[in-house]
Amino acid sequence: MMRAARGITAASLWVAGCASNQLVTVPRGPQPEQAKAVSVDFPPPPAKIEEIPLSHRAHNRCVWRDGFWDWTGRRWEWQVGHAVLSPEGCYFAQAKLEWGTDSLSFQRPAWYPDAAEPKPPKVCLEVVCLPPVGTPSATQNQ
Repeated sequence: MMRAARGITAASLWVAGCASNQLVTVPRGPQPEQAKAVSVDFPPPPAKIEEIPLSHRAHNRCVWRDGFWDWTGRRWEWQVGHAVLSPEGCYFAQAKLEWGTDSLSFQRPAWYPDAAEPKPPKVCLEVVCLPPVGTPSATQNQ
């Protein structure tokens, strides 16, 4: 009985610990009607698993934007995820694949102005957050 109680307590602490460090991701929305679709020959592979090197400091405004497979004209190429600053008044639309009668189309993921905003911006630009100098993720690729 004590062993079961310890197991439940350990599991509860683990879940509580995970919930306290929630991953904040980009605001998401649907692909708009004006989104450009390209014809692709075949669907992409499954998404890759990525390590998310975000800081847990309270003042960090960076959020995570997932990586995605992008069509290069002949093949799929993985674009890694990034910590980014969300453009004010914008949302991120995930990639979209759609089967037609005899073709497959792909809409690239992109940032779009949020029409629900009182004054939506004309352009939404993604700004990638750089890790502080000297951190393992900053020196990893050198």
